[in-house]
Amino acid sequence: MTTSIVTFRNEFTEGVLNFVWRQWCRMGVVGSMGPRAPWVSDPEPVLAFTTEVARHDARMFDEVLDWLARNGHWLNTQRLATVIKQDHVGDQAVLGAIASWMVEQDKSMKWRGLAQRTLAAARTTKEPLFHTAKGKSLRPPEGADAHFARYGLVRETVRPRGLTPSVNMKDPVNIVFTCRAVFGIGIRADVMAFLLTTEGAHPREVARTLGYNHMRVQKVLVGLAEAGVARVRPAGRAKQYWIDRDKWRSVLMGEQAATPRWVNWRALTRGLTAIWRAAWALAEDRADEYIFSSKMRVAVQSARTDLLDSGMGFTIEDDAGYVAEAYLPVFLRDAARLRQVLSEEAGAAEF
Repeated sequence: MTTSIVTFRNEFTEGVLNFVWRQWCRMGVVGSMGPRAPWVSDPEPVLAFTTEVARHDARMFDEVLDWLARNGHWLNTQRLATVIKQDHVGDQAVLGAIASWMVEQDKSMKWRGLAQRTLAAARTTKEPLFHTAKGKSLRPPEGADAHFARYGLVRETVRPRGLTPSVNMKDPVNIVFTCRAVFGIGIRADVMAFLLTTEGAHPREVARTLGYNHMRVQKVLVGLAEAGVARVRPAGRAKQYWIDRDKWRSVLMGEQAATPRWVNWRALTRGLTAIWRAAWALAEDRADEYIFSSKMRVAVQSARTDLLDSGMGFTIEDDAGYVAEAYLPVFLRDAARLRQVLSEEAGAAEF
């Protein structure tokens, strides 16, 4: 085990957890948020990612549950299930346990349905929900929560604090929630939020980014165009849909609101997941620099396209020409730049 592996994993884990924590604070979790980044919050990909990474931070996990108890009615559970299944992000058993717990907090059928659909992902052998900083499982508590036990996960009974406020709809970064409040929880609201914060796009691009069926997205866009809400312009042989952002921003976000920047959260969480899992899969007692370099090269190759497509402004060096452990310094530089972007220091002053 080399110092560089320990240092990287600790710093990467801390950076990711801090980043995810700030996203929840922007959506309403009570806590210190740090610099205000100029991008839109997208709750379903963030929650999907949280089901995996927050197993390393019990406080964050329970604060998210507190947020869900107050604001979970704004979530689109069908989209959440699609994201976690198609993108291979998060932990389906953890999501199922959360959904089961949410049945008692929100009487709508959506959480009950999600809990049932994820039962197949339950652990066959019980394991503690939370891990220590070194990745080892914590000792199981004496009084286990029944909802999590149903999915093979052991933790103490959830006791929400009830301190989380409602989502601040006046904050531009929460435009997804605002659109859902106005247009209903579904494709139309999310398409409007996307159009409000981008230059527009082809229906397939919108569908791919949001995680909805292409034909259903196209139907929504055609309807918006027929109603005079959206406009259409040629983009080669295709059609691109867009809206008068200044007009609709004043209606939905207020005259003085700045327009937040869209981030492809699905791509971002896929990319981060590839590196996260590779880092935590390394066996500390066996990994030397050669193994570390090799495993992380594969992870970065898997994550590269998603991270670059996320819209966060990552830069990743070309790994060609670096053989075996010679790639390690390249990776560590990439990892340092990734953590810097996640720290939200770059660009925070723009918003």
